[in-house]
Amino acid sequence: MLGSGMNLVSTIIGFGMSAIFIVFICARMMCGRIRPSNSRAAALDVELWSEVEQAEHSIHGLEPQVVDAIPSIKYHQESFHSKEDTQCSICLGEYEDKEILRVMPACLHSYHRCCIDSWLQKHSTCPICRCSLNVTLETRATSPSASARQVHSSDLSE
Repeated sequence: MLGSGMNLVSTIIGFGMSAIFIVFICARMMCGRIRPSNSRAAALDVELWSEVEQAEHSIHGLEPQVVDAIPSIKYHQESFHSKEDTQCSICLGEYEDKEILRVMPACLHSYHRCCIDSWLQKHSTCPICRCSLNVTLETRATSPSASARQVHSSDLSE
């Protein structure tokens, strides 16, 4: 009696595993994981993938010259009224007196200079509000008072 029960269990497990395998193969074929053999469909697939890869590789940050054009200031606790403004949103470190910060021109968010410089190598937006810095810096560069707003490196050495 025990032997026939084991045979039945083995048979059910075998059929179950076979059914799962067949469903798996069908699902892969429907999802396009197994490439079609005709060359036209394969060429179209390669072309679509190359477009996706180009789009992924074209996403990059700002040029170093553009990053250098973003104004820098020295942090003074008295000049920052809000508690929210005393922390770098990238590293979550508190600002200390006389640390150099970069202030985003459009949104006025501030960050440690080293933190935001690393961010802007890979992104072209403010980390908090995602405001595009490309557009902001282009319009700022064309305005006549742009040079008056930026803090020069001699001002930072105090």
